[in-house]
Amino acid sequence: MVKIPYKNNFDLLRLGLALSVCLSHLCQVSGNWSYYSLARFFRSDIAVDCFFVVSGFLIFSSYEHSSGFLSYLNKRIRRIFPAYITVVLLATFCLPLLSNVPSELYFSEQWFRYLFSNLFFLNFLQPDLAGIFSANPIQAINPPLWTIKVEMMFYFSVPLIFLLFTRKNRWLVLFSIYLLSLLYSLLFLKLYQSNNLDIYLSLEKQLPGQLSFFVSGGGLYLYFSFLKQHWWKFLLPSLLFLSLQGPALFPPLYPLTLAITVVSFAVCLPFLGNWGKFGDISYGVYIYHFPIIQIFTALDLFTNGPWTAFYLLILAILVTATLSYHLIERPFLRKSSHYRMASEEKSD
Repeated sequence: MVKIPYKNNFDLLRLGLALSVCLSHLCQVSGNWSYYSLARFFRSDIAVDCFFVVSGFLIFSSYEHSSGFLSYLNKRIRRIFPAYITVVLLATFCLPLLSNVPSELYFSEQWFRYLFSNLFFLNFLQPDLAGIFSANPIQAINPPLWTIKVEMMFYFSVPLIFLLFTRKNRWLVLFSIYLLSLLYSLLFLKLYQSNNLDIYLSLEKQLPGQLSFFVSGGGLYLYFSFLKQHWWKFLLPSLLFLSLQGPALFPPLYPLTLAITVVSFAVCLPFLGNWGKFGDISYGVYIYHFPIIQIFTALDLFTNGPWTAFYLLILAILVTATLSYHLIERPFLRKSSHYRMASEEKSD
């Protein structure tokens, strides 16, 4: 069984990635060009790819350290469902109160369609509600939730991947999944470039197209002992490849080089502090930030004093994520959960 250093930088990494997604969305969602520099510097697509790598590494670890499938699934449900259900219910019941929409919206067909499609991770079926954020540049309530659906699919794919493993064929299984995922992704990107239909771009983002990032992270977990010994030999070429815009020139190497960079930062570089001491708020930052930006936009807070509004926004997101962790997420976690142990650990 693979042994990962208890003191690692995953908590810091996840928080940084969640904030990156938030900052990358701000200009487009608010419609305020004062934040254009943030959109150029922070890339939500790259941050999401990094999240999928982190998921691969940690979920492979979670499965291998679980006593069985039900124990593994129980841990994953406890971590994802409470906050996810909460953000969907808050949007469904509370956002109409903040908008000038008729009371008939409640319990209407569209209202139920939004509630149930989002609760069952089918966000694309009903991303908005009539009259809510209708004057905003974007009407969708919480588009980033699409990744949670993919995350859930990852959870169910891991037991199937492990079933395919034998002692000698693990690398072949991982390489085959990686290759098939790349072919799927490149096919739909080619179709999108040829036909300019958004459906192809949406399909490219689904599970098969993201598995290359996930199994790259998972593979680095399985071969962590080798990576730990030689990580700097792989990190330097990976950084060079990524800095030279290698993904655009040679896409097949992008998921692997990104995974090497992400995992090296998390578990090979020196420990950068216990960023989970006050709770793991990265998940809350990720799932709550978009509707909070939408509310600020609807209230016209970004027009006058955009940078004052910016700091208030970041504060609102961090406070919401912190409250979510301590009041909603933490009570459902096992006492042995890393998230609870990290928040209870005293600083050295």
